[in-house]
Amino acid sequence: MNLRSRKIQSKRVKQRSPRSFVVIKNEGVDFISKLPDALLTHILSLLPDSDANRTRILSNRWKNLWLFLPNLHFVMPFCWSIEEVKKFHDSVDQALAIRGGMPIEKFYLYCSKNCDYDRVYGWISSVVECKVEELELRFPADRFRVRFCWDLFRTCNTLVALTLRGEFVLDVPESKLIFPCLKKINLVSILYSGDESIVNLISGCPVLEELFVERQVIGQFDNLHTFKVSSPSLKRLRISFALCILGNYRVVIDAPKLEYIYILDVMSTVYSLTKPLSLVEANIKARTDSNTESIAQIVAILSPVKILTLTDSTLMALSYVHNLNIPTFVNLVKFVVGIDCLWGWNLLPTLLHNMPNLEHITFSDGLVPFPRTQYAFNMNWVPPPDVPDCLRHKITEITICNREPVIQEEFGLIRYLLQHSSNLRIFRINGHRNDNKSRERLLSFHRDSNQSRVEFV
Repeated sequence: MNLRSRKIQSKRVKQRSPRSFVVIKNEGVDFISKLPDALLTHILSLLPDSDANRTRILSNRWKNLWLFLPNLHFVMPFCWSIEEVKKFHDSVDQALAIRGGMPIEKFYLYCSKNCDYDRVYGWISSVVECKVEELELRFPADRFRVRFCWDLFRTCNTLVALTLRGEFVLDVPESKLIFPCLKKINLVSILYSGDESIVNLISGCPVLEELFVERQVIGQFDNLHTFKVSSPSLKRLRISFALCILGNYRVVIDAPKLEYIYILDVMSTVYSLTKPLSLVEANIKARTDSNTESIAQIVAILSPVKILTLTDSTLMALSYVHNLNIPTFVNLVKFVVGIDCLWGWNLLPTLLHNMPNLEHITFSDGLVPFPRTQYAFNMNWVPPPDVPDCLRHKITEITICNREPVIQEEFGLIRYLLQHSSNLRIFRINGHRNDNKSRERLLSFHRDSNQSRVEFV
């Protein structure tokens, strides 16, 4: 579809007749620009925000159409002069004035340095009055000037999603109610005034359902020693602690209705969790030299889940735990595991013995992770004498996401899986990484299930 408005040149269409040629002229503007505003804005709403924004340069007809879209996206470029800053501020003022009080679904604002925060707060106030539903703000690392205007949202009954990005200090006052209808919060690379800031924010959201916190501030600490989440309504929690700063840090989670949890942690963190009664899915990625006892404690609480993902580093951390007590995952039907030949292969049978109803297992990084040069392959793995019950009776699908060709040591584990999976339907492996000889060898292995098939994908 070509949205450029241009004058169509006259064309001569010659139609052959027995006596003469007939000349037909077709003049005018393109048909798309003649469509009503409501239809054009609907078409633009189907495009990515950046593409819809660029249509304003097509012609005067398209100049202001993007302003009436349900989503508004403003990105402040790096400005070398005060005039450039003023030009951007004036453009946002003009855009909001033209739009008037029309409701806004999503509002994106990325600020760079030298922005006038008094005018920024004025924009946010106007957006709140337009009954905004989703708000995303990105501020620069300017801890002395940026302040978040919490008071604007005390009576905002439409905001359901808030995203804050940038290395500025988040100072949340203690209040009984800040966001009455907020259901989703994303905090990315934020600095905090102290532990109480995150506590006050969460306590001020009585219907919060989803929380994502990424701690990844370059070159400095974010002032958060204890990350405490206490919410009776929270259902999804994702935390990514990638600061790589030494110290003793704590995570306290009290969320009885939690259904999904994702943890990526490379710090030395101590976890304290109340047992979530509604937990369905968990994804755990921990550094090997982190607090292994805390990782074991997390895994113990995950027993109610139906879907579980553990990375190779998590399994390695668990292998260091003395007298490891792995719980029985009675409800688990899908297990995604990162595994390596030094630790994970020996721990795998123990895990499977505690997953009696497992139906699907996926080896997310193959059977030996990449790069392989760091591993010794003369490990002489000995299959356990007792075959796990889930392998004999329940597992219907096995997927190996290998990035390299299958090697001799891996054939042994694959043979073991095929020989003891009595209910297997599909065995899937990345075949483009294996030559014909390896494929023929895989196909020649005895399969205990007559209904199973091998898929090379």
